Amino acid sequence: MARRVLWMFLTLVAVGFALAGVVWATWRESAAPPEWANEYDMTGDPSSPVSADVPARYDLVSKPADSLDPGTIVEKSAPKGWSHLVIKSLPRIREDQKKGIPDLTVEKASWMFTAFLANVAKDENGRYRFDKAGLGLGAKAREMDTILTAETGRKLGGDLGLFGGEILNKGYEVQKKAVLVFSGASMALLDTPVWFRVGDENKLVRYRYAMLVDQLSGRMETILWRLGTDGVGTNFEDAVWLKPDTVDVAELVVDKKKVNRLGIPADDAFAVDKMPGGRPVSIPADLQKLAAQTRFTAEEAYALDVGLRKLLVKKD
Repeated sequence: MARRVLWMFLTLVAVGFALAGVVWATWRESAAPPEWANEYDMTGDPSSPVSADVPARYDLVSKPADSLDPGTIVEKSAPKGWSHLVIKSLPRIREDQKKGIPDLTVEKASWMFTAFLANVAKDENGRYRFDKAGLGLGAKAREMDTILTAETGRKLGGDLGLFGGEILNKGYEVQKKAVLVFSGASMALLDTPVWFRVGDENKLVRYRYAMLVDQLSGRMETILWRLGTDGVGTNFEDAVWLKPDTVDVAELVVDKKKVNRLGIPADDAFAVDKMPGGRPVSIPADLQKLAAQTRFTAEEAYALDVGLRKLLVKKD
């Protein structure tokens, strides 16, 4: 019975970072994200030359996203050592979707949160630059929302119960699939997998976060859109300009066909069906090809950087 309850809960939380998005893991026959690594340039030359055409330098080699340190407290703003809370996601089963779902599964769906932090720092010339980004999973520990792992959860005061350690382990296995596509002083691009309702089915898509840094003030703006698998689920029209310190209640919808008579859900039974809250923006047609790429030249990274900033000017 305990194994069945754990399986149901692990399936439920497979909705990801709204990584601020990562996708949570399931217990058996896990619907893990596709192996997207081969779509990215993970081995090339990290440097890009500065020229008249590209007056910025980017690290063009993609790499796994960094993990937040256990014990990091993430409430409603960035903790010490970080300048920006990009998004904190609180998964919940939507009220009208609870019928037929075991009460314990519904309750445990809100046990965890996901956090996505970024840091902007000054360089040796006094200009601000993108420094790093980190993802983490957490829960309440000593009444504070705290990043936890299976190994550190109880030491930090988290109530892991019977299933918490395994849930955290499975979640982190999937979180490792998030990719920092490229980064530079003025911009970084991060992809995280998430289950999303497309038509009548739940599909695994990527949330793409573009972090744009004002190098004079240190302010950072984030635009989020989604990329589908083989084009299914891609949408540039409902992109979102996230507010600073976004805390998003990620309401989950249920594919009733994927829940059996005992109320046990399949791996892809739960998904979100809308983007996190923020100001709506639309990626223009002339920028969509770049916005969908997973490998970039310096010229392409700079063109995306400049093009996305134009959206911010239009909305100011």
